[in-house]
Amino acid sequence: MHWLIAGAIAGVAAYLTDWLMWGKLFTKGMDDFFSGTPEEAQANMGPALAQSAVLALVFGVVLAFTYQRVAGTLWVERGGPLAGMEFGTVLWLPTVALATVGGGVWFDKARPLFRAQFWTWLVRLNVAGLVLGFLM
Repeated sequence: MHWLIAGAIAGVAAYLTDWLMWGKLFTKGMDDFFSGTPEEAQANMGPALAQSAVLALVFGVVLAFTYQRVAGTLWVERGGPLAGMEFGTVLWLPTVALATVGGGVWFDKARPLFRAQFWTWLVRLNVAGLVLGFLM
């Protein structure tokens, strides 16, 4: 499958994963990070979801392009779902994991937000990598 199509599908999978994690799992304690009324939150929901969808598609396409370029250097040699998950985890560890752990050291009030981002990025990258591994 062409990497653009695989990237778009991986972006949709990442978007749905992101929606599930932030909409259903990480809800307790997140009200402290919103300064507004529930009506304002409802009014901002549509544009925020649209922006998130566009960013997820761009994320999926860039991830697919990068995966296509480095697939031959992964430990899992023949590709497939495990190679995609390896790729996602290798990207996550030096960038997101260290940034969220390091930022959580300095910002005590935002530590729950950093912890949530730590796990959502790991899951998001592994889901997108899994989809790319299946499709490419």
